[in-house]
Amino acid sequence: MATIKCRECRKKISGKEEKCPHCGASVQTQKAVKQKKWHERTSVTLCVAAVLIIIGLGFIHIITGVTSHYRLPFDITLKESFGYRETFINAGKITSMPYTTAKLKYPISCKILQKLEYIETGNVFETKMLELLRGTMEIWQTEFEETLNKPQQRWQDQLRGKSETIEKTTSTAEAYNNRGIDAAVKGQYETAISEFARAFRKNSAYADAYYNRGLVYVAIGQLGPAISDFTKTLEINPDFIDAYVKRGNIHVTMCQYDQAISDFTKVLETDPKCTEVCFKRALVRFTKGQYEKAWEDVHKIQSMGLSVPSGFLTNLRRVSKREK
Repeated sequence: MATIKCRECRKKISGKEEKCPHCGASVQTQKAVKQKKWHERTSVTLCVAAVLIIIGLGFIHIITGVTSHYRLPFDITLKESFGYRETFINAGKITSMPYTTAKLKYPISCKILQKLEYIETGNVFETKMLELLRGTMEIWQTEFEETLNKPQQRWQDQLRGKSETIEKTTSTAEAYNNRGIDAAVKGQYETAISEFARAFRKNSAYADAYYNRGLVYVAIGQLGPAISDFTKTLEINPDFIDAYVKRGNIHVTMCQYDQAISDFTKVLETDPKCTEVCFKRALVRFTKGQYEKAWEDVHKIQSMGLSVPSGFLTNLRRVSKREK
């Protein structure tokens, strides 16, 4: 049974009493109101404060990983419009990943960081970053290929179909193809292109002639026609693995990463132990921000007892937040 203290005599009495049995004072008028607990007293205030904070986050960006103009380890800036997309910007993470990936995944953050001059801006900067990424990928690719101890091969040595003798007058598809190869080796690229064209005009199913012309187009920097020739090669012969590799390489150069991954995957479906292509796919997946899939390729290569360039692993760990 609940008890209260009489305000007059300070003695405990039953809460049901109307008068204090000790001093006769009225009890009903002096029953103590039950005190509210702290969270009951502050719940409304906390709710209001939380709502105001949530609404306030819709108006600002909070940037971490930078030193602000006020020498603080973070910065705050107003949003261009109300919303909660990319409210928190991790500058360290964004600047660690390839710029093309960062711009794709965090477009607002990149724009804000450029606006506040934490990173450079403009088309020149983007071109520079793209060239830097491409150069870094080439360095990693070269480092990996050096561990394989394979002899370097000139692109001319990859031309298909050459016989021991070059027919000067024969008008077969094979003869035209051979003359095209001879011209390509001598650096007579226009002649080579013409001879390969004669070869597949003579035989429309002559995949080697399309492939060879594609190699010449790559050599002279005409990547669009090269892709067309490698595609035609694969239409004629879907098992022409080298055509997938060459087309995939061009897609990487042209920043067409989805197409590159598709071509490299096709190669690995046929030859799972083609480690060079597996590493190329890992590089492209890293560039696209597909870090877990890049790790899958890395682990596949390592399971075959091969080393992956340490620089690539360091960058992959940094952006994927892995320790191993």
